[in-house]
Amino acid sequence: MISLKLRLIREQNRLYTIALKLVSKWQKGTEVYLFHDILESKMEVKTQFALSQPSFELFLLQQVDNGKRALSFTELSDSILNNKKTSNCFYVSFDDCNASVYSKAYPFLKTHKIPFVLFITKELIGKPNFLTAEQIVELAKEPLCTIGSHAMHHKMFRYMTDTEATNELAASRLYLQHLTGQSIDCFAFPYGRLVEVSCISIKLLSNSEYKFAFSAIAGNLNQQWFSGKYYLPRVNVSEEMVKRVIND
Repeated sequence: MISLKLRLIREQNRLYTIALKLVSKWQKGTEVYLFHDILESKMEVKTQFALSQPSFELFLLQQVDNGKRALSFTELSDSILNNKKTSNCFYVSFDDCNASVYSKAYPFLKTHKIPFVLFITKELIGKPNFLTAEQIVELAKEPLCTIGSHAMHHKMFRYMTDTEATNELAASRLYLQHLTGQSIDCFAFPYGRLVEVSCISIKLLSNSEYKFAFSAIAGNLNQQWFSGKYYLPRVNVSEEMVKRVIND
C-alpha cells in the first residue's frame, strides 16, 4: 500500500508538471536539454534515460537547422541571474556523468561548437561506465564545457535531514572545485522531480553558494517566475521525443 504522504507528494509533482506544461503552451523560451547515457544504437536503449548516438546527434542538428542557437554558459548564467527573457536558443546538460559523454557526445559537441554542462556525482566517478577523475579534469579545460554539481551521492534530497542535505551541497562543490581548479556555481538535483526534492531541499540550496540549479521537470527558462532560479526546468530527451520532433 502506498502511504497517504507519498500519494500527496506524487499529486504535488503531477500538478506542478501539468502547470509547467500549460504555461509552456503560451510562454516559449530557451530549453535546457537533459541527457544521461549515449549508446551506440537504438537497440541498446532500454530506458528513457538513455539515447542512441544517432538520435543524440540528429536531435541537436535539428535544433540548429530550425534556427535555434546554442547558448554559451556565460549567456545561460546571465539569462538566469538577470532574469533575461530568451527565445530560439538551447543549452545541453548531462547528469551523473556516464563515460559515453566523453567517448560519444563530446567529440560531436566539440565539432559543432555546442557548449554543455556536466553535472557530476562524486560517488560515481571512476565506477564502471562513468567518467574518471582524469577525464573530468580534461573536460573541465575545454572552453565549451562547464562542470556542475550533482551532489556527493546520488540520493533523494527529500529524505535527507537538513544537515545531510547541506553537507551534500557544500562537500560536492568543494570537491569539484579542488578537482578542476574552477568555481562550481550550478547544481542539478539527483532524480529532480518533486517526488524526490522537497521545498525544504530547494530552500537549503538557495542558502548555499550555488548561483542556480535545475530540476528534471520539463519547461523553459522563461518560466523562472514560476519555478525560481533554484529549481529551473529541463527537458529530458528520449528516443520517443526525438522521433516526435523529427516527424513534426
